[in-house]
Amino acid sequence: MRVKPIEHLISTLTEQAKQIEQLEILAAKLVQDPQSVQRYRAVLEEKARLLAGLAQLALPITKKMPSEDATELQQMLNKFSQSAATSLRIGSPFYMSALLYPQDHRQGQPNDLELFIEQLQQMQ
Repeated sequence: MRVKPIEHLISTLTEQAKQIEQLEILAAKLVQDPQSVQRYRAVLEEKARLLAGLAQLALPITKKMPSEDATELQQMLNKFSQSAATSLRIGSPFYMSALLYPQDHRQGQPNDLELFIEQLQQMQ
């Protein structure tokens, strides 16, 4: 049985979200240590690079979907990627750490990528 494109997209994005979560956990530890400033920055840059690549990573999958669905999903993925690319261009650790989190985000709530994955799951 073939995997549906939406399932493949959910799986791919879930894997990326897990990697990002691990990077965020590591960054939270590193930010406490003044000796780890460079490592902290490198971890945030890796998070931003993963996000910047989301749209490109998902493109082969969304191309297999009906065009009306694919266009909307790809636009959302482009927003994630563009914000991350901007944070890398600016080089701001604060901006990179805030990627995926709206201003009113509360600890323990899902981030924007996790919410997007939840929306995809509801589309199945």
